[in-house]
Amino acid sequence: MLPILLAATIAVLPAPEGLSQHAWYYVAIFAGVIAGLIIEPIPAAAVGLTGVAIVAALSRFVFFSPEQLAKPDFNATSAAISWALSGFSNATVWLIFAAFIFSLGYEKTGLGRRLSLLLVRGLGGRTVSLGYAVMLADLVLAPFTPSNTARSGGTIYPIIKHLPSLYGSQPKDPSARRIGSYLMWVAIMSTCVTSSLFLTGLAPNLLAVELVRKTANVSLDWTTWFVAFLPVGVILLAATPLLALVLYPPEVRRSPEVPVWAAGELRKLGPLGRGEIMLAALVALALALWIFGTAYVDPALAAILVVVMLVVTGTVTWDDVMAKKNAWNTLVWFGTLVPLAGGLAQVGVVKWAAGLIGTSLAGVPVIPAMVALVASFFLLHYLFASVTAHVTALLPVMLTVAAGIPGMPLETVALLLCLSLGIMGAISPFATGPSPIYAGSGYLPSADYWRLGAIFGAIYLVVFLAVGVPWVLLIQ
Repeated sequence: MLPILLAATIAVLPAPEGLSQHAWYYVAIFAGVIAGLIIEPIPAAAVGLTGVAIVAALSRFVFFSPEQLAKPDFNATSAAISWALSGFSNATVWLIFAAFIFSLGYEKTGLGRRLSLLLVRGLGGRTVSLGYAVMLADLVLAPFTPSNTARSGGTIYPIIKHLPSLYGSQPKDPSARRIGSYLMWVAIMSTCVTSSLFLTGLAPNLLAVELVRKTANVSLDWTTWFVAFLPVGVILLAATPLLALVLYPPEVRRSPEVPVWAAGELRKLGPLGRGEIMLAALVALALALWIFGTAYVDPALAAILVVVMLVVTGTVTWDDVMAKKNAWNTLVWFGTLVPLAGGLAQVGVVKWAAGLIGTSLAGVPVIPAMVALVASFFLLHYLFASVTAHVTALLPVMLTVAAGIPGMPLETVALLLCLSLGIMGAISPFATGPSPIYAGSGYLPSADYWRLGAIFGAIYLVVFLAVGVPWVLLIQ
């Protein structure tokens, strides 16, 4: 009842000044959906589907403005179903789905187990060393893989998902906390940091640079971006596995016997099999397309092509794909969250919130105003299920607000806003592309994810403001 009561309570309150009544009703439904995602009275995908269905059914009252409805050529019924299903045409949604199928290939061929055993044999004596190995793997791939979903969800996750079982840590089981929960959390947090560290580590970074150029006439290059975030990146990458060790401690800290056992298991596996070789070749092809082929093939399409080849070559069967329940579950979950979060911009909530920020900063000194703008930009990401949508809807608005503050160095604030795009992915189970993959792993319960996301998000933001802002002001 809690999500329903929350939505009903917000709906009966008067709409805030400057926000239309239908937009306020939409906020009420969205708040109910978020509450449902946190406490999960029904599965998260069903919560998202319920929210979309309710908004679409009540679209004349909660989504479309009176002006839209008054247009003689406007078909509310058709527009509502188009909006409700729009998430399933989103490229990131299908890239997430493809990443799950990649993990199926690693599982069926045994390549995932082999790679995991190799990792454990070398670094598995201490849990924290495994955490750093996962972080370093992401760091190495990040400069060359603009899609963090492809990098983390499609490459890192399918390998590390086999690590926990080597320690008797199973998904959706009390044993998940033995080591699996820790490794999954380190993996998703690491990719958030590397996504901010490199201009080419996150696709929306490139979009943000273009919007900054068009909106503020400010040009940002790869080197400027990297140098500006470097002190923050070094601190956060070094600290993330240790922070997770303290804030989400695994039950297994040291296990010197496991590397010995892993070496024995590797000997039993023998040489690479045909399926492993085929999968390795196809994954290498996907990586090559993600790194070098983005000008010709979208990362999502590249991933789908590789999925097709996995089936055509018999590496996995179509029945295997159909049986991959968490892939289809996540497809529905994220496919409904994308339009729900995007709807906040469509009904005017995002623009209204940005206007409040601009008004509240009137007369505030430049540096505090800059910090407030960056912090607001970061925290408003709770309203988005896509960093791309966040950039598109909010970055031009924030730049316009900044330009209206006397003495505000526009180049500095534009750079700071852009640098925050990766680390804001830490805050929720749908904040960045790979998030739903880790949230659906079975090792990170929803309540834990929201709690840890808030804690790590706060830590990342504080470090960024305390270290990043002075550093950027110094080098600009």
